Amino acid sequence: MEVEAHPHLAADGASGLPTGWCWTDLRTVLPLNYGKALPERSRSSCGSFPVIGSSGVVGSHEEALAPARCIIVGRKGSAGSVFISERPSWPIDTAYYTAGTPAVHLRYGYWYLTYRKLEQLDQSTAIPSLSRDIYDVQKIPVPPLAEQRRIAERIDALFAEIAEGEASLHEAKIGLEVLRRSLLKAAVTGELTREWRETNMPAETGRDLLKQIRAERSAGKLKSARRKRAMNARPLEVLDLPELPSNWAWSTIRDIADVIGGLTKNPAREKMSDRAPYLRVANVQAGSLDLSEMKKIGVTSDDRKRASLRRDDLLIVEGNGSIDQIGRCALWREEIQGCVHQNHIIKARFVRQPLSEWSLNWLLAPHGRQAIQAVAASTSGLHTLSISKIEALPVPVGPLSEIALILRVIKDSLDVIDETLESIGSEETNAARLRQAVLKFAFEGKLLPQNPNDEPASTLLDRITRDHPKPSTWRRGRKSKTGAKRKA
Repeated sequence: MEVEAHPHLAADGASGLPTGWCWTDLRTVLPLNYGKALPERSRSSCGSFPVIGSSGVVGSHEEALAPARCIIVGRKGSAGSVFISERPSWPIDTAYYTAGTPAVHLRYGYWYLTYRKLEQLDQSTAIPSLSRDIYDVQKIPVPPLAEQRRIAERIDALFAEIAEGEASLHEAKIGLEVLRRSLLKAAVTGELTREWRETNMPAETGRDLLKQIRAERSAGKLKSARRKRAMNARPLEVLDLPELPSNWAWSTIRDIADVIGGLTKNPAREKMSDRAPYLRVANVQAGSLDLSEMKKIGVTSDDRKRASLRRDDLLIVEGNGSIDQIGRCALWREEIQGCVHQNHIIKARFVRQPLSEWSLNWLLAPHGRQAIQAVAASTSGLHTLSISKIEALPVPVGPLSEIALILRVIKDSLDVIDETLESIGSEETNAARLRQAVLKFAFEGKLLPQNPNDEPASTLLDRITRDHPKPSTWRRGRKSKTGAKRKA
């Protein structure tokens, strides 16, 4: 029986591959089959077999379409995604599947398709998709079968080590976030400086500071209708708040700051010639500002007086019902001159400079976050903040000298935490690069030494071509007039 030639196979030495390796196309060794539609209503929630789409497992069914040990390739949507299923499965019509051929060890094939980044073959203009015609002609380096097995096992082992390292990095990140929360909690409740107070008790107390601020306002230095209402507000309920040191006191934001709303965007502002940078909710993150995408808004002179931002203004997001978004806060450090803020961002301008950064750390700490959620809750299920609710937020106040000390400790500690997190991020990036390097070496024949006793891949491919029929090229579609399906 005459052996069919493989014109796409390069001879050893001219292929850039090690001796015993050869090139072939994916259709020859990893031919794709179409998945089959299986609407959710037709699936069995108690089925034994996974239903797999282009994004992974999407359900279960009592029947299987694909055999065990099968590679699933995304066809539409997450086009080019690659999964391997050790169990029989049902790939749906957004995916392809292949059980491979005797020429390729399945995990070797899986790792090569992962390395090949099939999503880059997408040529669609709408929904990302992978054409089987384009896939079929892509080349794959084929080592001797025994070497394929060794390569796959080595990749598995190396990737397991990398994953173990990444898990350790992830645990370290979680630990640092726990440390951050614990640090802030200890700082803003006075626990951090408990031993310091035993030998350095300040003469001034938090209550003294609050009296000074109240006296300044009562003397007419800072008069407004809202401030008058603030001085007549009900006393703060402290039963659910943590216990403070004896020389500290509870206050509300209204006691120590002016709380001011921002500007509402409307069509009339588009016609104004005087325009100012406009800080929006999207720019305020938890403890920081993202000023990469700033807009501008038309303003009047009165708008600038009321809504302009000054250094150390505390910015608090009013939110839109999302509990994660509501109460995000950060400090303004005069990053952009003449900037005004949106009406959904409320600013607190403090009477004493250290109290702005102090209040930020309190609101970022667990107890402060709980206080925000408590005042933002509503019977309708939506979470909202307002100027009056922000004014009523509790803030612990200690002597200014102790607050200044705590702020220095917080800054130094958080700087170390941030530097460590940055280092972890670099290590995570290196892990991703290491994976690619492992795969690159593997498919260049540099990961393991070759065994000259292995049967050459070209010999194996010739024998398979002789003894087995060519992979099916029939495609789903409408039948021709003769009743036969059209070919791919």
